[in-house]
Amino acid sequence: MRKLSIRSRLERLEAIRQKRASALQREAFVEIFEEDCVERHLVMNSPPDAQRVFFQERPGPGPQLADFGEFGSVLYLTPDEMNL
Repeated sequence: MRKLSIRSRLERLEAIRQKRASALQREAFVEIFEEDCVERHLVMNSPPDAQRVFFQERPGPGPQLADFGEFGSVLYLTPDEMNL
């Protein structure tokens, strides 16, 4: 009975490790909202399962980057930089 418990725990931990490893390969590109505002939220402009995910900041309350999962790298760009 105990061996089965340890095996199932190891399988669950391995699944979590693989999920985190794939999340760390994801990249986020955020187009910043240049005007002054108190609250900002993000709008996703690409499929959620893509390795490179593009976002736009918008004024007002709403989802933040952490709400979209984990990313290995995040790059914040101005609208001009996004269009290069």
